[in-house]
Amino acid sequence: MAETSIATTGWAHPWGQVGVLSFTEVTSWGILYYAFPVFLAPMGRELHWSQASLTGAYSLALLVSGIAGLLVGRWLDHARNPRALMAVGALLGVAGLVLWARVSTLGGFYGLWILLGLAMAATLYEPAFATVAAWFPQRERALTVLTTCGGLASVIYLPVAALLVQHVGWRPALLVLAGVILVGVGLPNALLLRPFPSLQADTLLVSTTVAAWRTWRFWQLVLAFMLAQMALVAVMVHLVPFLGGRGIPAPLAATATGLIGGVSLVGRMVATWRSTARTRATMTALIFLVQAVGIILLLLVPGTMGIIVFIVLFGAGFGVISPARAGLVADRFGTLIYGRVNGQLALAVTLARAAAPAGASLLLGWWGTYPPVFGMLALLSVLGAIVLFLPVTMDPIA
Repeated sequence: MAETSIATTGWAHPWGQVGVLSFTEVTSWGILYYAFPVFLAPMGRELHWSQASLTGAYSLALLVSGIAGLLVGRWLDHARNPRALMAVGALLGVAGLVLWARVSTLGGFYGLWILLGLAMAATLYEPAFATVAAWFPQRERALTVLTTCGGLASVIYLPVAALLVQHVGWRPALLVLAGVILVGVGLPNALLLRPFPSLQADTLLVSTTVAAWRTWRFWQLVLAFMLAQMALVAVMVHLVPFLGGRGIPAPLAATATGLIGGVSLVGRMVATWRSTARTRATMTALIFLVQAVGIILLLLVPGTMGIIVFIVLFGAGFGVISPARAGLVADRFGTLIYGRVNGQLALAVTLARAAAPAGASLLLGWWGTYPPVFGMLALLSVLGAIVLFLPVTMDPIA
């Protein structure tokens, strides 16, 4: 098990590793995760596949990502080196995008999204959070930097993907994005990531992963973040077609969706930089409520004003969920088994992510219109806040 001293310089310095991950996470999230809605309409027109069929493949990728995340967490706890994992993940992403650009059958489409699901597990926040937890005993500022940069992913890549699709077509656009993943994610991960430093004593006593999942503090996080994540993912996937139904052109709708990532930076700075182990859960619950209010106002306030208010409020919630989850896991379970516990929680959250797009599509088919669907998503955010407001025992785990 290769480990290094925390007293290092250059790229091997803790903040050097945060810099590498901050750069690569923007591109990984922007292309592998956020760009998908831009391709729904052009693919549906050319291939005559239903929106439910398309989002079903995306949901499958999220499910695969969550299951693979369990293995990713265990591997990182053992190997304590993210380099090979995250470099191979980037290559899987490149392969999946190239296959997507050539797809002609629905079965092939679902198959390539299995590959992209594996790429997500190996390149997105779960291995990045484990790396930050290993390098930083006090991790609030490092998480703020990492997730603030990650928040730029939708701001950058939703408009970029929309413009590429508009000007060169959706198939060539995917090939361009595959090249960006190779250069902007694969190479930095392979060349600049370093082994974790030596293990430090944790302030919380943690015995085994079994002890973690038998506690209310674990299941509280599972329930709260599953509910909030379902609302967030479904809204993000369906926002472009929702706004399109209100007469807003696709590039403008994609830009509006991308602005949520920009607004999320403020939420991340407030809830991550200034939060502590004592305040993090309460602050996160309040943000879930703000997110719900944003969805409701989008439905009730017509025109541009409603969209602007929604972007501001929903963006604040959007920015908090990932860093808050990472911080709460470390607060409650320490870092010795962080990868495994975070992997278990990530699987539960990913199940919610996987169910959300297809579930919202099914509700849309049933109701025939978006407002009741979005109202249901607002209710999920409220329920997530209620769960997180419930008291939790903070005694050390036996």
